[in-house]
Amino acid sequence: MEQSSIWLDILSNQSIISWLLVGSVVGVALLMGLFVLVNGTSKLDNGFSGRLIQRWSTRSVVIHWLGAIPCLILILTGVIIGAGKVIFEPGSSNWATAVKISATLHEIAVFPFMIGAFTMILMWWKKQLFKKYDIDWFKKAGGYINFGAKQHPEAGFANGGEKLWFWVFTINFVVLSSTGLMLFFPEVAPSHENAPIVISLHIISAMAIGAFAIVHIFMATVISEGGLSNMITGKCDENWAKQHHNRWYKTVNKEKQ
Repeated sequence: MEQSSIWLDILSNQSIISWLLVGSVVGVALLMGLFVLVNGTSKLDNGFSGRLIQRWSTRSVVIHWLGAIPCLILILTGVIIGAGKVIFEPGSSNWATAVKISATLHEIAVFPFMIGAFTMILMWWKKQLFKKYDIDWFKKAGGYINFGAKQHPEAGFANGGEKLWFWVFTINFVVLSSTGLMLFFPEVAPSHENAPIVISLHIISAMAIGAFAIVHIFMATVISEGGLSNMITGKCDENWAKQHHNRWYKTVNKEKQ
């Protein structure tokens, strides 16, 4: 417990880290909101067809939410724990209460998140390998820019942006989990001389996941019309598949014939 207190003291004394934590979540959310205001959302060119295609299995949907819900809890509580002093008045009762509740929720969410995330990585990694046509996807910003000629770049089951998110998540998940377990079980962690390294790696990986998660949420719920239903019902509209994942759609069509 003594070592854990040392880590918390290190964290509470780092104003720069606190602001970076807030920026990685709140700042990115504001930027995405500004993007939507200026650029608008990505509508389906031909509207909804009403014909649905199975995109995710029930197991995949369940595993996704098993990892996603705790992940959101960890992000929000992590920001309060690490950056509470720039959100609340340091030393106030509100600050103390918020940090205490957040710390408890953070600990509760850790292991469901790790189980869900680890399972997702094992289940989905083969579909997340980059292909040559993903380069064009990035050049055209996925076709989500509404100014100029409308472009819908090639994409397989996962597009270039989703693959980038997957691998950023995977790499940082390993770092986040490793350092998180050291914080959770301080008796097996390195000596307090290494505490700044452990806490810094934990925060950096958390900021990376947090920032990308905000983008992911905006893309699924606000920007991409028809995107959210993918991970609620496991099915997507045929026109959505044609527009955003044309190579995968062609493969599915061939299998039906």
